[in-house]
Amino acid sequence: MVNSSLTYEILLYLNSFYFGLFAFCEFGMGIFKAINLPYPTGILATEFSILFFLCCNESTRIFLASKGNLTRRVATILKSVGLTVPSVLGVVYLLVWQTYILRLEVILCGIQLTFQALETLLALFCLASFSKSGSF
Repeated sequence: MVNSSLTYEILLYLNSFYFGLFAFCEFGMGIFKAINLPYPTGILATEFSILFFLCCNESTRIFLASKGNLTRRVATILKSVGLTVPSVLGVVYLLVWQTYILRLEVILCGIQLTFQALETLLALFCLASFSKSGSF
């Protein structure tokens, strides 16, 4: 039987590096689009602020999930699962509702959404495992 806690921690570790790459590429593509494409007034600042919010939220989510998993704290993992909702909405904004969407952004956002979905699924498995063992 595979320990879901270990699998969850490995996935969080990989996502911490992937999200750094994701954020760097998104900022770079945002600068590229700002220089080369005509934006309506105020939209560019809004898109960069959403990306900044996503970076802060996703970093906090990954930190809380890792800390909750290592200390076997149900409340901390629940907080990280709750922070998944705004993170998913931020990535979906970058994937669907941006003014200009590049093909590379579609690929990167798809991978990020896959990470988030798998982490949420494994977080639920860990929550069930931790609550059975009495770790609160």
